[in-house]
Amino acid sequence: MTMLERIADLPRASRAMSWIVIGLFGLFVLTPATTQMLGLGKRASTENRVLAAFPQVAGLPDALSVPRRLEAYVNDRFGLRQQMIIAYSWLRLQLGVSSVKDVAVGTDRWLFYTADKLLEQHTGVNRYAPAELEHWVASMEAIHAWLGKRGIPFYILIAPDKNTAFPERLPSYPLKAGASRRLDQLAARMARSPVPFIDPRAALAEAKARGVETYFSGDSHWTEHGALIAYGQLMAKVRERFPGIVPLQLSDYERYRGKPMAADLDRLLSLEGILSHEVERLKLKDASRQTQPPRMSMRPGWGWRVEEFTNDLRGAPRILVFGDSFTTYVMGPNMLYATFRDPVWTHNNGGTLNMDLVREFKPDLVVMQMADRYLLQTPLKAVGLE
Repeated sequence: MTMLERIADLPRASRAMSWIVIGLFGLFVLTPATTQMLGLGKRASTENRVLAAFPQVAGLPDALSVPRRLEAYVNDRFGLRQQMIIAYSWLRLQLGVSSVKDVAVGTDRWLFYTADKLLEQHTGVNRYAPAELEHWVASMEAIHAWLGKRGIPFYILIAPDKNTAFPERLPSYPLKAGASRRLDQLAARMARSPVPFIDPRAALAEAKARGVETYFSGDSHWTEHGALIAYGQLMAKVRERFPGIVPLQLSDYERYRGKPMAADLDRLLSLEGILSHEVERLKLKDASRQTQPPRMSMRPGWGWRVEEFTNDLRGAPRILVFGDSFTTYVMGPNMLYATFRDPVWTHNNGGTLNMDLVREFKPDLVVMQMADRYLLQTPLKAVGLE
């Protein structure tokens, strides 16, 4: 007996339900292909990867791999694929579960970055061995001494990851009994070092206790207000060497509520623009402090772009920053770059500094800003150090 004959023998209500199920199944199967052929429902990919390219054939080996590469191309582009990814990620988030391995969902759906062994560092599982810690400190002191011989002060600013700043919102990842984190170890050891070491955790915690929004749920970085607090801690050290510098204060900014500059964890979940956030934003009142768009270039043997800014602060000292994303789109534009003359930024490269850039730009001070996730990269070192 065929399926149609079996359906025909069913009671009328059962037949109707069977046809509804068949129709819905057919609609579910055919809709993606139909929308793809008609060019409907297109949405830009939000995945943090390069999608498979259409297979090109340049020889026999390429020809043999065409079926596999064509399947990958189609899998990355079938109709409504991006909408399905978004729906899947959103539904999992409502259940308090992440759809990607590098993001964890904490209380109140706060998102936390978990790559770079961040959770292992947070719980004290991944920490410095004594010799490793001393090697790290010795490397920083060697850079400090090299710059000092040239009359250039060197400052290290650690940007706490959100995991460090808001441990109470994390999923249940308890600190091991008697264990300390890498940042705890390093801060304690640097108290006995001549290198100016800025750890803004206490200032950020005090501000958090007052209700200041120092981080927010959808991003792994500090907010502009959180960055300003860390900037103030850095500037307190800088003014010991440059007392004429007048640091920016909260009163130098217009404060307003608005969309954040970015929400990188939302993006990792393919939910950027789907989830809605409003945070406190800061806008400089004095437009003359603002920098021009940077000139970007590369240097031989250095894998990171170098950004050169210009401003009108002719009498201020010049700064060279080895930083990361905590600087580039939060602290830098409205704070550091609005305080020092013609700033230069490049990445800290996970703890490798380029002394050839010091020779080239002749800064008056060098700042290394590093997220505490990068303390996993040990030891700190420098290229071009003589």
